[in-house]
Amino acid sequence: MPADTKIIELRQFLAERLPRARLGVAPERMVPATLPTGIESIDQGLGGGLPQGAFTELVAPGEGSGSAQFIHALLRHTASGGRFLTLVDGADSLDIDALEPEALAHLLWVRCRNTAEALQTTDLLLRDRNIALVVLDLKLNAAHELRRIPGTLWYRLSRLMEQHGGTVLVITPQPLVAGAAARIVSRTRLDHRDLERSPDTLNLRFETEQRRVREAGARQTA
Repeated sequence: MPADTKIIELRQFLAERLPRARLGVAPERMVPATLPTGIESIDQGLGGGLPQGAFTELVAPGEGSGSAQFIHALLRHTASGGRFLTLVDGADSLDIDALEPEALAHLLWVRCRNTAEALQTTDLLLRDRNIALVVLDLKLNAAHELRRIPGTLWYRLSRLMEQHGGTVLVITPQPLVAGAAARIVSRTRLDHRDLERSPDTLNLRFETEQRRVREAGARQTA
């Protein structure tokens, strides 16, 4: 049988068995699944919410940057859907008095004393397929502890997410997470008067940088 005839038959076979595949044509890009945060501006900027099975970094520099309000909003939205949120609290700083019992009933709160404990806890949680969403809050952890985090750690945790599922939001005072699928940067500046206001009335300003973070990670691995 001529070689060109075999190629034609192979193409026909693949077309029948793999109808979505097209030889010589790039496959359609899959739209990544997302977890909505309940904050409209962020969900729109990230194409639906936090990318599932990947890191998202929330950079919240300085005081009054709205990271606590972000956690509260995310927990309330998660609880409203009957789901659970796991918070790895790197500096044991969550104010539970600011949250309703209904929201707290959907929270797994791990209170850590330092960065090393928080990272070890996150490693263990990502090995459990029942943990869908983890918030790793390192916002108030000591700068010298954060500087000691090896870049390879984020890669290893990413591998765990690939193997077991799970989505992680890391809250940091400055860009820290190598290879994050998306980055959210807080431009919010709150003061003591805002503590008495409803979260819905606060002017929380966040910017998303999904495309640029992904491109930067691609250049680093090239």
